[in-house]
Amino acid sequence: MEGITMDNGSLIREKLNEYLMTIAPLERAEEDIAFSRRILRAKTEDEIHHIAPALAALAEALNVSTIEMLLAPDRVSFVKRALEKSSLSMEEITARLIEASSTANEDLKLLGFGDSLQNE
Repeated sequence: MEGITMDNGSLIREKLNEYLMTIAPLERAEEDIAFSRRILRAKTEDEIHHIAPALAALAEALNVSTIEMLLAPDRVSFVKRALEKSSLSMEEITARLIEASSTANEDLKLLGFGDSLQNE
């Protein structure tokens, strides 16, 4: 069995350089995709917040993503878990919701959050 020669070492370095040059555009594309996802997420959340201020207030109070909250398989359970982790009292959250929208309770019910905030 032969050891690595100078020629083999050069070939290995050459292959590594090829790999690095080939992978660089892919890594850049991954970064671009991740950036685009963040922009799209922020834009979508902003538009949802404009449509439903109570939802924006709830997400902000609970320190959760509006999109994650809406995409949760069980929205009520998601909100309940977030409430448990929240440092705010139910009264503080309710006050923020009322401040955001006079129809906050009805809005949240229509979005599938039921009476989860009233039953806490």
